[in-house]
Amino acid sequence: MTTEVRPLAIRAAIAGLNLVVGALILIRSRAQLHGSPASCMAGIPALIIAGWAIRIAPTDWPLQTQWLFLAGTLLAIASFVYLGRSFAILPAVRDIVTRGPYRFVRHPAYLGELLMILACCLAAQHVFSLGPILAAIPLVALRIHAEERVIATSESYTKYATQVRWRLVPLLW
Repeated sequence: MTTEVRPLAIRAAIAGLNLVVGALILIRSRAQLHGSPASCMAGIPALIIAGWAIRIAPTDWPLQTQWLFLAGTLLAIASFVYLGRSFAILPAVRDIVTRGPYRFVRHPAYLGELLMILACCLAAQHVFSLGPILAAIPLVALRIHAEERVIATSESYTKYATQVRWRLVPLLW
């Protein structure tokens, strides 16, 4: 039995993303306020969708979709690195980051995640493979709203939100 392997670039991108997330979990600062169980649960479906997208992606990715996946991964990694000690997986109030990609949108890591999911769906080259991205968009929006309800308790975040209007995509939302 042969096992097919995803392209090296995709495997390296996933490994790099996991390495950055793991390192940031180890160094992050203590939360000033944790989200409620409901706000934490609101983010979990979006995380599961990303796993579903990777699962349906073929092992023979077209080159264009590999580039899209890498662009999404690099945006997510850069966003996480700028967050630094403020990194969190679940909603919590920590120091607000306003530099790097956070100057343009309030949730650039989620945009990177959506680009990665889109690349997985497009790589499968089948209309039914669009399921994860169609599910991810409203679930990420739900996650953003739940997170913002928690971090909006911070005066510095409300000031930041007036300066950076767009949550995910400039000129759109």
